[in-house]
Amino acid sequence: MITINDIKKAFGFKSQEIVKESNYRKLLINSFPSFLITDINCVLDIIPLKDSVYIDFYNKRYKIDNLITRGSTTIKLKDEYIALPGRLYFTEPNLEQENSLTKTQINILNCIYTRHFDGHIRERRLNNLLNNDEFWIIPFKVHLLGEFVMEILIELDKHITEKNITEYKKFVLDNPKFWIQTKSRMVSWWNADYRYPKFTNIKDYIGYKIIKRINNTRLQKIKPHG
Repeated sequence: MITINDIKKAFGFKSQEIVKESNYRKLLINSFPSFLITDINCVLDIIPLKDSVYIDFYNKRYKIDNLITRGSTTIKLKDEYIALPGRLYFTEPNLEQENSLTKTQINILNCIYTRHFDGHIRERRLNNLLNNDEFWIIPFKVHLLGEFVMEILIELDKHITEKNITEYKKFVLDNPKFWIQTKSRMVSWWNADYRYPKFTNIKDYIGYKIIKRINNTRLQKIKPHG
């Protein structure tokens, strides 16, 4: 007996799962500069893009239909544009698979999972990147400045110092709209979660201090890339 699925296959129709996986790959590929395409594909091969993901909320379990939320962020990186993804819900690859990657590929993997919905995963993946300031990694770190996890801000505060702050300054000069959005998100999270009782004055808030430090960095003869 011929089924609808048989007919779809005969006419080249793709399943919803295949279409989603393809879309996920495109979104993640577009999160990095084009010269990394070979490495990105190696990383995507070990990310469980097909796995179903469930979250528990108020004693109920819900299936996540879209494992990358809408709302990408356009970023200029030298002579091209990338688009950082929204929140990710993929489970992590197993350690054996990760250990098979090159150093560059591991950095790509860590960047991807800094966009994860779980703050603990974001923090752990960020910590894996703190000793690396490749220009294509900086956008993922700066994006975290506009988020609410205090432990992440503490690590960024220790990391963004005189040794590397010029690279962050160059980046924000190239991306003024994104920088304004990041500062706005920082203020919103301060007001919602941290203003009372500890940081009634925003100048005492760590997110504000980091952003001010970058803003106050003066560079000689610095022009936007491009």
